Amino acid sequence: MTHLQHTQTQPAGTRDRHSRRGFLGSMAGSSLGATLGLGSAPAGLAAGGFFAHGAERIRVGLIGCGGRGTGAALQAAAADPAVRIVALGDAFPDQVASSAHVLARDAAGQFACPPEQRFVGERAYLNVLESGVDVVLLAAPPHVRPLHVTAAVRAGKHLFCEKPAAIDLPGAHEVAAACAAARRQKLAVVSGLCLRRDESTCGLIGTIRDGAVGQLLQIHAHAALGLPWQKPIEPGWTAAEWRQRNWISFGRFSGGAFVEHHIHAIDRGLWALGDACPVAAVAAQPPRLFSDHRSGRRAGWAIGDCHDVVAVRYTFADGSEMHASCGRGVGLTKVADTVAGTLGGCDLHAPPGSARLPPVGMYQSTMNALVQSVRSGIPVDDGTALCHSTLVAIMGRMAATAGRPIHWNEIVRRSLPVFPAPTIGSGLIEG
Repeated sequence: MTHLQHTQTQPAGTRDRHSRRGFLGSMAGSSLGATLGLGSAPAGLAAGGFFAHGAERIRVGLIGCGGRGTGAALQAAAADPAVRIVALGDAFPDQVASSAHVLARDAAGQFACPPEQRFVGERAYLNVLESGVDVVLLAAPPHVRPLHVTAAVRAGKHLFCEKPAAIDLPGAHEVAAACAAARRQKLAVVSGLCLRRDESTCGLIGTIRDGAVGQLLQIHAHAALGLPWQKPIEPGWTAAEWRQRNWISFGRFSGGAFVEHHIHAIDRGLWALGDACPVAAVAAQPPRLFSDHRSGRRAGWAIGDCHDVVAVRYTFADGSEMHASCGRGVGLTKVADTVAGTLGGCDLHAPPGSARLPPVGMYQSTMNALVQSVRSGIPVDDGTALCHSTLVAIMGRMAATAGRPIHWNEIVRRSLPVFPAPTIGSGLIEG
């Protein structure tokens, strides 16, 4: 499917969807907004900033010192020379030590975290929040994200929150409540849904929203991925610690690949649809790209308990559909993200110009937005999109495993968790 390929004249009377801005502005009156407490973004504050009561440095703390967390800290440092990384927190001492080594090497003078500001254990996230930081980067595994977001907002910190917001419905509702509180406190909340700050993707979605493909009929978002990273057990590790360090392969920590990874594609599809709420989700047959052509069968995960493939069909009130699937296995390396409308279609996965952008451009742009928000005193509010897309992803996973359609009115109610609620214990901060 070629980029914005026109096939026919737009029919008269085609109903125009609400724009993203209109959707976000009307969330307080929708079922999602009313249930989750997500309203429109607050009016901008006067310029001049609101970090550290006028301090010359923006003090950043990192919770979750894995690769993504360390990368986010480096991007925060690159966003503004006033940034100082002053606190680290993780469940495991080797994670903190490794992150500190990389940050000291690559962030140079902007890494100002003495040993006494490097926290380990189940209270590490609280220690970071109590260490005098202005901004906190939340990059621990998704199952503890509600705990960390709530604590950060209660502590009055501006925050970056990796995706997804949670792995189950109660967790997503908890994050939504925390985001509403952050909004009232005029705290910046920036999410890890970084495609919303990718220049090429923003331009393409804008073109679609302006009607270039006509009324949207179908979105296809499919990803057949290789196996996730694995950490072999080392001497001294318990089985529980090994599972926690390999959190991506266990549903109780990650929520599964459909929620943890595929939320990017789901979010992009929802964005193209004007952030509409689906009416229902139902399990679907996985597309052919999930076949392992070398062996003639689908190859499963090497470790863990996540589903090999989750395939879902979402339906929307105007008759449009989003078909989404995600799976992991040996030899699975295909991605297909397309939209089709009454005037044609386009490829969402590789928008024009994306190859010319730096590979980490969207990640840096995301952190730039956070630091600029803190600098200016105009709080960025990504909470609505983050919670919306998380709920839609969880809805899809539920539909794929429940054996019946899942309806949106079930999702916006507070429900029992899909996985047991996490308890505080060692290993909950590892990123």
